[in-house]
Amino acid sequence: MGLLKWHKRDHNAALRGMMMLTLEERGAYNTILDLIYAHDGELEDNEAEILRWLHVDPRVWRRLRLRLLSLGKLYVRDGVLRNERADDEIRQAATRVLVARQANDKRWATLREIKGLRDRSGVLTTTTKKESLRANPMPNVVPIAKRPSEVSREELEEQFQRKRTPREEP
Repeated sequence: MGLLKWHKRDHNAALRGMMMLTLEERGAYNTILDLIYAHDGELEDNEAEILRWLHVDPRVWRRLRLRLLSLGKLYVRDGVLRNERADDEIRQAATRVLVARQANDKRWATLREIKGLRDRSGVLTTTTKKESLRANPMPNVVPIAKRPSEVSREELEEQFQRKRTPREEP
């Protein structure tokens, strides 16, 4: 059938909207709405097809159809039975499906790009952050004091001598 496997339904709005319908009209209306959603809003106004779904005499369907059309619950455009709320919901759902599909395509394109960066051994050929920082030291950045494990013996002795020598006052 259609692209949509489910649809949003506001039960309070549905109950308010069907308040003036008889039980028979409600049953036909709900079935027609489900068929509209199942066909992504493109339910052909085909009496034989609808009769198979409703299991009613053609005279009953014609009466119900006229009543639902006169109440504005359904309308016909280009040989297709439609409902205004269903049109909006289907449009929004189709947009959600499209956005999800685009996000999926983008994710897979990124994955293919990452796989393309690997050499034959499976190792990434890009440089690590540490390697790139060594290759391109950032200008105008004040170095942070070295860790004790990174200080050489000469640097330690130099710092010790500076602390021992008195400073000259101006």
